[in-house]
Amino acid sequence: MIYVLDLSPISAPRAWFAFDADDLERKCVTLDAKDERCIYWNEAQAVAAFEGHDPRIAKPTQWRARRALYEQLVALEVLADDC
Repeated sequence: MIYVLDLSPISAPRAWFAFDADDLERKCVTLDAKDERCIYWNEAQAVAAFEGHDPRIAKPTQWRARRALYEQLVALEVLADDC
C-alpha cells in the first residue's frame, strides 16, 4: 500500500492511499497538480512521517497535515486510535 498526503496552498491537507504504483498513477491524473504531494511507499515511511521524520510536515505549523495522515493510518488500521 502507498500512502499519500496532499498539501494544498488553498485547502486543508488530505491523506489518501493507493494499492500500488498503477493505482497511484490513475488517481494522480484526477488530482490538482498545484498540490505538493508527499508519497510514502510503505507503512514504515508513513508512520515515520507522522512521527516527525518528514521535514515537510514536521514543523508545528503543519499539525493539520500530520493529523490528516494520522487519520488515514487509523482508518487503514496501521495505527491504533488511542492517541
